[in-house]
Formats: sequence, C-alpha cells, structure tokens
Amino acid sequence: MKQGFLEREAKRANSKNKKMILILLLVVVSLLAFIAFMVKDEIDLSDYQTQKLVLGGAILMGLMLVCAVLMLFLSGRAAADGSKSLRFLFPGETREEVAAIIDREVAEGQILVDEYTEAFPQGKKPRGERVMLLPSYLLYCNTLGQVLAVPREKIYWICAQAGHKGRSSFIVRLLIFTEQKTFYVEGADVAHMQKIADKLYQYIPNVFSAYDPFVLSYELEALFDNNRAAFLQFYEKEKDN
Repeated sequence: MKQGFLEREAKRANSKNKKMILILLLVVVSLLAFIAFMVKDEIDLSDYQTQKLVLGGAILMGLMLVCAVLMLFLSGRAAADGSKSLRFLFPGETREEVAAIIDREVAEGQILVDEYTEAFPQGKKPRGERVMLLPSYLLYCNTLGQVLAVPREKIYWICAQAGHKGRSSFIVRLLIFTEQKTFYVEGADVAHMQKIADKLYQYIPNVFSAYDPFVLSYELEALFDNNRAAFLQFYEKEKDN
C-alpha cells in the first residue's frame, strides 16, 4: 500500500530521531565510562559520600534510559500512524479527517509552496524545518516530526520579521498571525526567509503591503496581543483597500 505524506514524514523523522538518541546515549555512556576508568583507583565504596555519588550517577543513567525509550516509543508510534504527528491550533476537525485531506492534496500534486528554513545546495539533503502550503492547510513540520496544520482561511498575515535571540545569535522569524494566536518559524538566513514569505504572499495576500513589514510586524504583534479588536479593525480596513 502506498504511504501517504504524513506517514512518510513520520517515518523519516522517526529514523532521524532514533539515530540522534542512540548517538547521544553512546556519547554519554562513553563519557561516564571514561570518567569511571580515570577515577577507579580513587573510588571507595565504603565511603558514604562516594556511595551517594555512585547512586546519583546510576539514577541519572536510569532516567536517561527511560526518557530515551519513551522518546523512541512516541516517535515509533507516530511513524506507525502519520495522523498522530499532527498538531492543531484550532479545535473541531479530527486527526483522521485532516490527515486524509493533507495526504490527498499532496498525492494530487497540489503543493503550492514547499520550503525549508535553511537554504541548501541542489542535490543535498534538506535542512531545517519545513513550511508547506496546500489548498486547505499551511503545514509547519518541525525536526522532531510534529506537523502543525493551520487552516488557510484562519490566517490573517505572514511576514519575515528580523530580530535577535539572546545577545548574539541573529535570527529571522516567519511571523504568522491566525485567528487565535501568532506562531513563529525561525531561521538564520534573512534573504531565504524573505523568499519563503514572498512565495506565501502569492496565495495568502499581503494585506499590509503598503507598509514596511520589518517595522509593522512588531507593532501589529503587540496590538494583536493587547487589543485584538483594534487589530481586526485595522486588518479589515487594509483588506478592503
């Protein structure tokens, strides 16, 4: 039976997550083994403080193993049923209903925009998180295999918002205003993230095209959070223009 888009994405993410988790476990176990080898002559299990350290290390290793097994289980469960990887901002539709629509539209080649948050040379493996626009949904596929599905009719505005994260790392956020909340897709390449926003504008009209998005986005973000009615009034006015 031919796999649907969500199932393929879940299996790909599951394979990647397995490798990452196993590599991390191997690194941690190797590091602990090295430390134990270096201090083995200094370890005195009859000493109470040493017993506490050894017990603490054993508990930490146990917790890490439990977390790793749980993550592998959840990732494998999503891979077995692609609809379980779906996440929603709005209630109403079931995972099965949305999954069927997404798989059908992808199978029919109705992919309007398909971009990753990191630019990569042609022929190389895609990097970063995936943003896809279908006739019915905007999809945000993160690196853990979760797929956020946002109905297109509930999206107000999208823009590439430059900013800073912390004190040094420069980022660009793809800022997406929806009926209930805003959410963000982060990248580091200003031109590439702007290209994604421009592609989305072809299908989700930029109602604020008369304004500088890098300035307006911060003002609208604050207005959306603090005075939703004023945001909607401004949005409807610009939409009518």
